[in-house]
Amino acid sequence: MTEREQQILSWIQQNPMISQQELADLAGITRSGVAAHISNLIRKGYLRGKGYIVTPPSYVTVIGGISMDVLGIACGDLMDYTSNAAKVRYALGGVGRNIAVALERMNTRVSLVSVYGGDHNGELFKVDASVNGLEIGYSKQLPDAMTASYMYVGDASGQRLLALDDMSIYDYMTPDFLRERISIIENADIVALDTNISQKSFEWVCDNYHRPIMVRAITDAKAPRVLSRLHCIDTLILDTAESQALTGICAVDEKSAVRCAKALLKRGVGHVFVNSGREGVAYGVADEGVAFYPVPLKRVQ
Repeated sequence: MTEREQQILSWIQQNPMISQQELADLAGITRSGVAAHISNLIRKGYLRGKGYIVTPPSYVTVIGGISMDVLGIACGDLMDYTSNAAKVRYALGGVGRNIAVALERMNTRVSLVSVYGGDHNGELFKVDASVNGLEIGYSKQLPDAMTASYMYVGDASGQRLLALDDMSIYDYMTPDFLRERISIIENADIVALDTNISQKSFEWVCDNYHRPIMVRAITDAKAPRVLSRLHCIDTLILDTAESQALTGICAVDEKSAVRCAKALLKRGVGHVFVNSGREGVAYGVADEGVAFYPVPLKRVQ
């Protein structure tokens, strides 16, 4: 939306009965110019035909992490207590950021609520957000903090051996931080969360937002933050590590993944995806059951 279109839309929202000539007088342009802008607003979906009916915006709010990811894959057998040759790459990530980018690429309006630092990685994120068309006006840059980071160490096949992360910046995403952003949260059609935020913040969202909530549980240490509000979750996505933390069932194959999915549905989750790694994914729906979908893997060099 252009600045002029935003201005005209704002006047229409204030007075839906305003005429095109009155808009022209306010804007200092011709009536035909106003008509062209209104036509563009209708085409873009902000207005519904004649009568200046303002379309309620449909969007998803994503509350979660932004990080700089460092991926290291060993070139051969790893040796302890020394440096190992590897292929190393850097990429902006974070589960919340990745969900928001994916939604934007599917032409879904999305607003990302997060925090990032005043460091070089934070500046890179702002560029990345602009490139990907992300709305980050409700995110906050913290000048004296470091952007979150994640380090992945894999063997020559790519299998993760170790991961390290520094997510301390998310301590700033308190219930008060979220309360200041209540308008963008409560008016969303869906809220998507990752478990980088604290348990208190997660519970605050569940207690104050009453439409579908989608949760991507991450790490066995953070996944238990959702346990007190499982009944509030419409859709829950988790991997093997999180399955153990949430249900005591380690989802490593079809049988265990299905058992895990059934356990979570029984505790109030509406829809659940349990990823059992290379074996496949169990997908369950409350009152309908669970199915398992094997995932054939093809190695790509």
